[in-house]
Amino acid sequence: MSEPSWDDVYAAAYPQVYRGLVALGARPDEAEDALHDAFVRGLEGADVASPPGWLFVVATRRWRRRRWRDRIFRPLAAVTRTEAAEPAVRIDLFDALRKLPRRQREVLVARYIVGLSQDETASVLGIARGTVAATATQATRALRARLEER
Repeated sequence: MSEPSWDDVYAAAYPQVYRGLVALGARPDEAEDALHDAFVRGLEGADVASPPGWLFVVATRRWRRRRWRDRIFRPLAAVTRTEAAEPAVRIDLFDALRKLPRRQREVLVARYIVGLSQDETASVLGIARGTVAATATQATRALRARLEER
């Protein structure tokens, strides 16, 4: 008897994993997207011992990563779409933000655009709480210096 195809394994595991993602809090469309992403990853040749478990873990990671990105970038998108009284100031701020090192930029966005606490920022970015505070201080100094140059 031959081993079932990845398509068959996916079709059998899909309802169970889909319900699991929705139970975790994913919207139905988010659960579906995350599962499709996991399926594609499986097609790329991942070594899978337990397909339902593997699909659940990969889909959950994809869903959480997408949710995290949405939390970071949705407020930023709203800010860039609104008309500001002084558009040149807004552009200068975003230009200055883009020039900061990645970690400093992530901390500032998480803390001051998304509004996460130091503990939440540390958890989301996988760094220590003290690192969040120090990085935010360094980043605001650098940002202030860049904006004052203009």
